[in-house]
Amino acid sequence: MENLEIILMDFSSHFYDNSRGEDTEFQDITSLEEILTPKGTGNLFLSDLNLGHNFIDVMIVFSFDEKDGDMTMNFPEEELFSGEKSETELKVEGLVRYIFDIMDKYEIKKVRVGYEPATDDDTCLVEINNGMKNNFNDIVTKLLR
Repeated sequence: MENLEIILMDFSSHFYDNSRGEDTEFQDITSLEEILTPKGTGNLFLSDLNLGHNFIDVMIVFSFDEKDGDMTMNFPEEELFSGEKSETELKVEGLVRYIFDIMDKYEIKKVRVGYEPATDDDTCLVEINNGMKNNFNDIVTKLLR
């Protein structure tokens, strides 16, 4: 069994608001770029997470340098690619819609989806950028191959 990864790339660091000098609740964040600033790495394991579909056993890793960071969501491939063909298609479509939504909401410029490590071109299934909303069906098709 392989793991799939979704990598939200090149935004800035953790949920501490420097201007207020206190932690910020996730629901109060309007821009990840403004709120995430210090360098470092951390991780979080969730028994389930809804990413357009309810995924089980999701590891989220936050990695940041002085300026930018990545957030990687890693989960077993069977969470996306199991069940009847129509069920799998619905899961993939839901995931792609979710990715577009978070890209818009948090001003994320690039997302890579693929097998671990999705940072490698040969294991990346698709790279999504802001100008690809009209390519929804192409992205879904690439993920279903």
